Amino acid sequence: MLKKLKPILFSVSTLGVGYFFVQRELNINLGIFDTFYYQLYKYSPHYAVQFMKIMCYQNLLWKQDIPIKEQNINNQIKLKNQLGLASGFDNDGSFIETLQNLGFGFIEIGSIAAQKNIRFSEDLNTYTLKNNSIEYQSEIPQMGILQSKAILTSLRRNYAIKIPIGVNIMPSEEIYKYTPYLIENDISNVTRELCSVADFIVLNLVSSQRTNKLYSEIVINNTDLIKKMIQTIQITQIEEIGLQAALDHETKNELKGENLISEYLSTTQLGLKQNLVAPLYIKIQSNLQKNILDLLMKEANGNQIQGIILQKDINQNDLEYNQTLKQIRQQIPKSCTLISVGGIKTKEQYQERLNNGADACQIFSSFLAQGPQVIKDILL
Repeated sequence: MLKKLKPILFSVSTLGVGYFFVQRELNINLGIFDTFYYQLYKYSPHYAVQFMKIMCYQNLLWKQDIPIKEQNINNQIKLKNQLGLASGFDNDGSFIETLQNLGFGFIEIGSIAAQKNIRFSEDLNTYTLKNNSIEYQSEIPQMGILQSKAILTSLRRNYAIKIPIGVNIMPSEEIYKYTPYLIENDISNVTRELCSVADFIVLNLVSSQRTNKLYSEIVINNTDLIKKMIQTIQITQIEEIGLQAALDHETKNELKGENLISEYLSTTQLGLKQNLVAPLYIKIQSNLQKNILDLLMKEANGNQIQGIILQKDINQNDLEYNQTLKQIRQQIPKSCTLISVGGIKTKEQYQERLNNGADACQIFSSFLAQGPQVIKDILL
């Protein structure tokens, strides 16, 4: 029996060594991974995604050579290119090194909550397809803040992060189900731990199967709560890193006494101007109710938020979405970043989003469905 298996084991070993050396070390794409991944994804999207996560975690995927087209947004963040990865794939920053080697210009990790949701669903088919887009069939565990902070801090200390990293934050499941009045405190705790290691912070206001209760009962019709969440993030950022940054710079020689320093750091605008706080982006659905959209437009024009990430509704066609994208671009100041996410599968769709006012784009479903090759297909 062992003699019969020897040729098979030898072939698999040779294939594995050849893949590792040629694709990863020499950066030559033989198409082996793409072919295998495509077939595995057709069989089971869930197992395909888990396989790619393992490859990313072990840093076994090759480096893709993509020309750098730097783009400055918010006068603070310098993108390697205008294509990023949306939250949902890299929950805590474990895959950053591999993902940036694949050619992404920026990455959004998370969603991250103050309390890690440790309940795993027994349903193995976590991911499924609907209208050619990935949907969650069962609960995905939210990642805890300390785990994410430890990973990001380690990567930054080792200078391993070469592209902007955004942190997607949202209230814990337990909070919004049982004690919704503590949402502000929950958001504050996440911000306090992660604002010093993030290049930008994303407040997630997008409803999904996992967060349906939160957004249908608490957020969607409550503009006051959204405004308080925004203010909570701003205040926490300034309290956490603003004063320390001011003391570490020349400001400490110009301002004497606690009162003057507090006055200097009293507004988010001053903090942003001095690069003391990370820009705050709000992630919203393209079919969001008008009262919420009006609030966000007002916040953007008042520079209370520095960016909007507009996610395409799964039932919306490209024409309708691009019209919404264009309208929002016309209503917000040029200094406010507008990022498009959802439904981008081709270079033409990517370019169309940019032409309609997006400063940058993010992909998710197409990356899971097609693998790393889609990054080259879109950018080249």
